[in-house]
Amino acid sequence: MRMEKEYLKLLDMACGKAERGRIEKIRDLSLIHLYREISLVCACDSNASNGEKQNDMHPNSYEESAVSVLKVPLMEVLASGAFPFLIVNNLCVEMNPSGEKIIQAMKAELQRCRLLERVAFTGSTEDNMETSQTGMGVTVIGLLDHRKSRLGKTRNGDAVVCVGIPQSGVRVPYSERDESVCDLKTMMELTECSFVHEILPIGSKGTLYEANQLADTCSLNFVPLENQEIDLMESAGSSTAVLVSLCEKDMIHLKEKIKKPVNQIGRIKQGGNYVGKRY
Repeated sequence: MRMEKEYLKLLDMACGKAERGRIEKIRDLSLIHLYREISLVCACDSNASNGEKQNDMHPNSYEESAVSVLKVPLMEVLASGAFPFLIVNNLCVEMNPSGEKIIQAMKAELQRCRLLERVAFTGSTEDNMETSQTGMGVTVIGLLDHRKSRLGKTRNGDAVVCVGIPQSGVRVPYSERDESVCDLKTMMELTECSFVHEILPIGSKGTLYEANQLADTCSLNFVPLENQEIDLMESAGSSTAVLVSLCEKDMIHLKEKIKKPVNQIGRIKQGGNYVGKRY
């Protein structure tokens, strides 16, 4: 009871009574409202049986699988407009040699994107039990100023664009370094584009599902183009592609800025069901 009272006291100090308990779910993000326009943003992802262990169903180098599990939650936090400050890796493998390989691959990817010095990086490994399959999870926490939020910023009439090519990685293997795969560096470049309204990483449910999510959050409809170069039903695996909403006239600027495949897949129209809170 005393611990609970102390916890509530700390919440009141940090958030104020009016904000206490305001934990909100928007798509794959959890938002914890702190004070006025400031919130914590949390995203997570897991990856199992994908690595160098003897019983892994999908044999893969730890350099590849580490980047895949890291990029998904980090992309989701970055796409919201939040500043990531904490990355937690939960590795269900021993520290040496598996954990060390995974950690070094994650750090190298963060360094490549100039993020390593900007975030706290911590985690845990399994050194009590012998493991014969790889398991790993990553949680990313960021700080969001809602005045700079990209959540729910898609507008009526916007073009919806797929950056990268959705690939599941199960039926057809791919590398995180393929030119067709959207990566963290590309996500960083997208967040710097002032003409981009909203960014949404595509997950295992495919492009059509995420495009509808993008529209629903703003009480709008997604209308796909009739002639598609993108398979809207294909899983994008570990976010091999992301969706972007912007004015159609700014497509030319997007193609100049981004060196990955850029394909318009549809438009946003008035109507639809309201989901979540708009900022």
